[in-house]
Amino acid sequence: MEQNKRMQAHALLLLTAIIWGSAFVFQKFATEELSSWFITAARFSIAACLLWVLTRPKWGRLNKSYLLGGVITGTTMGLATAIQTVALTLGTTPGKSAFLTAVYCVIVPFFYWFVSKERPQRNHVLAAVICLVGIGLISLNGDLQMQTGDLVTLVCGVIYACDLTAVAWFSKGRDPLLVATMQITFSAVVGWIGTFCVGGIPASVSLEAAGSVLYLSLFSTALCLFLQAYGLKYTDPAVGTILLSLESVFGVLFSVLLYHEVVTGRMAIGFAVVFVAVLLSQFRLPEKKKMQIQD
Repeated sequence: MEQNKRMQAHALLLLTAIIWGSAFVFQKFATEELSSWFITAARFSIAACLLWVLTRPKWGRLNKSYLLGGVITGTTMGLATAIQTVALTLGTTPGKSAFLTAVYCVIVPFFYWFVSKERPQRNHVLAAVICLVGIGLISLNGDLQMQTGDLVTLVCGVIYACDLTAVAWFSKGRDPLLVATMQITFSAVVGWIGTFCVGGIPASVSLEAAGSVLYLSLFSTALCLFLQAYGLKYTDPAVGTILLSLESVFGVLFSVLLYHEVVTGRMAIGFAVVFVAVLLSQFRLPEKKKMQIQD
């Protein structure tokens, strides 16, 4: 029975990675008509409404700590998502966005060091160095300059690292679905603030754009948060994280299939290097044995 739950959890986490990978393409499609801030606001608003309904039996557990956690994690997630979407309007392709965003996996251990005093391990330092090489292969041109969209995507990855650090901190001893619900709610608030600051609600929305936003809301946000929470509950965290990191691989696959992105040999090597760095960040290298001096 336990083995069946573990296998089911692995399948659900893999499905989560597939859906998250496809989301980069639908984000790109949505930006062809809608503003990045409105996409963020609508996406998280729809997902929040659904999550509030699903978590209704747990509302009695909500307190000030959930509110504080929601404000902090919602602000970081809302900003990161909006900035990621903005980057897609500045020349970044869905495939490049998937891998450049994935740098948050490498950054999180260093950010978590500041709040928990847990020093990063040797593999985290090595992964960071390898990741920088991969970023250079993906983004730097012949003049060793980086496109604006790629640079903005890296900023998004840093903010996502802040978000995951905050989520890890505020999730301790709390219901993960309630934490996620508060996070998504305040992400929507951030999106609406940005929407009204930069241009307001669009006068009309085509069926194609509405379909992209609905996909992001119902599948990439609400459904995936539920699948992630269930999947991580019944599997080893390291295995779960590795399965979820496949998001970047599926992001490239969907970008090639649906967006017709052309992947050069140099980009492919860069993708592989970044993916190795992400995997390495999840494994702990054996510690060096200290030499013992016998009397």
